[in-house]
Amino acid sequence: MTSGNDRHGGTFTAGTELRSFGLTHFQYSDGDHIGMVLALASLFPIFLIVMEVTIVLSRREIAGILLLSGQLLNEAFNLVLKLIIREERPHLHLGDGYGMPSSHAQFMGFFVMFSTVYLETRITTNVIHKRAVQMGAAVLGVLVAASRVYLGYHTVMQVLAGGVVGLIAGLVWYWLIEHVLYPSGLVEKLLDTFVCQWLLIRDSRGIPDIALIEYRLSQKVSKQK
Repeated sequence: MTSGNDRHGGTFTAGTELRSFGLTHFQYSDGDHIGMVLALASLFPIFLIVMEVTIVLSRREIAGILLLSGQLLNEAFNLVLKLIIREERPHLHLGDGYGMPSSHAQFMGFFVMFSTVYLETRITTNVIHKRAVQMGAAVLGVLVAASRVYLGYHTVMQVLAGGVVGLIAGLVWYWLIEHVLYPSGLVEKLLDTFVCQWLLIRDSRGIPDIALIEYRLSQKVSKQK
């Protein structure tokens, strides 16, 4: 009978150098409750990506697809910037790869800007709800940025640079959607394709508050039964 340290295959053998899955592995000092909370805050970008994918699959809205596409392009842009700048992280033992600009801060900057502008221009019926969501997104962005500095994964400048780049990227992507993709007819042509029609991809751009419209419709249908 072999011990756990002698096992082969999908586990490990004695003396094997182990690696952690860095995407979700964040370290903080033992007993540091603030560090624990901020380590959880560092996971928000992953939660948001899962949320965006879920929205795309469940809602089948072109707006969700465009948001997710922009978010992925923003991540690719961050990788390019890191390879060009090649600035190390403040503490090399905490993570692989370059640190300038912070990908977490850039991700949140993009999300905060895009969602803020989207809500400001598309949602016109519930101002209180709109402001609450916008403020919530901003708070999440600040928490994620603070977590990267507090936990030692980035310098203040790396986080500030990431946040600024993300904010600009989010604004530019929204501008391209509104002033290039829609006016050129590319979105309409995409929605007319067999794949989009088969997947029931829709565009609710002309509806000021789709959630409110769907709620009223469901209430009306329920009362008719």
